[in-house]
Amino acid sequence: MKLLSTLMAVAWGFGSLCWGARCTTVLDFAALREYEDYVATAEPAMAARFEAGELSWVPDSARREASAQLAAGKLVRWNISDPALNRRIASQNGTIIDWVGAVRIRRTNLADLRAVLEDYGRYADVYRPMIFECHAAQTAATAYDATIGLNNKFRFASVFPQHYSFRVKARISYSIGGQRSVPASELLVHLRSNEIRESDSGEPGRLDFLEPYHDHGIMWALNSWWRIRQQGPDLYFEFESITLARSAQQFACKLGIIPVPRSIVSSAMDSIPAESLETVLVGTRAECARRASGLGARASAE
Repeated sequence: MKLLSTLMAVAWGFGSLCWGARCTTVLDFAALREYEDYVATAEPAMAARFEAGELSWVPDSARREASAQLAAGKLVRWNISDPALNRRIASQNGTIIDWVGAVRIRRTNLADLRAVLEDYGRYADVYRPMIFECHAAQTAATAYDATIGLNNKFRFASVFPQHYSFRVKARISYSIGGQRSVPASELLVHLRSNEIRESDSGEPGRLDFLEPYHDHGIMWALNSWWRIRQQGPDLYFEFESITLARSAQQFACKLGIIPVPRSIVSSAMDSIPAESLETVLVGTRAECARRASGLGARASAE
């Protein structure tokens, strides 16, 4: 109770300041190489996993319950990060966070879903508050260069409000696939970040960017995949995100003379990826439903 009172007094003294603004860190490029190696290995593995069937990334002991949740229209998500790898690269101030989730989208086809994903001008509405702006230019028939404004908020024990804002420049590519018996029955979308700049204040729209790789360390690199399969009149929709962040094990920060609990950054790294998955999966499904009802098409035209 005494510790909580002290933390509350410190938080009150700092007013609305984000603790993260005082907790900058620097990327060790050895951790970035580990991340790139992880992504290079994970990408072909996830393709094989997708072909193996629905929810193949859920542990066997939990798959029956997860399948029931999916059939009931609920979101299923799982943290598939490698704890052993993260323990090994903690000394490099690195953590690789790998989350995957899935939903069923009823009465939608691949063409309609792709139209939703390529409508970048509406991302700030479809995926709010996580995305507050998005601009994209088509560079090929199957590729875009995009600039995305991301916003994340997290509060630990109602004491330390954390808010982060990023400008992500990324390459987004589309490809069509499918099983031999059902050609063009699958859609793959891959987003790979080229540059991530974090706002010092954490306020969306502010241009007070910190130097690349010398910031709060919440997101240094990002790869995301959308994998969708047509199943009769419905879609099975998976989304996976792999990010590189600072190590919670190596985290050390003070507000004045008061150490910030390490559990704060650890809790943020657990909650923010999970919430982001939910925003993408549920937001996409809701937009497909709006368009099917005619509301989305009118909103896009306005």
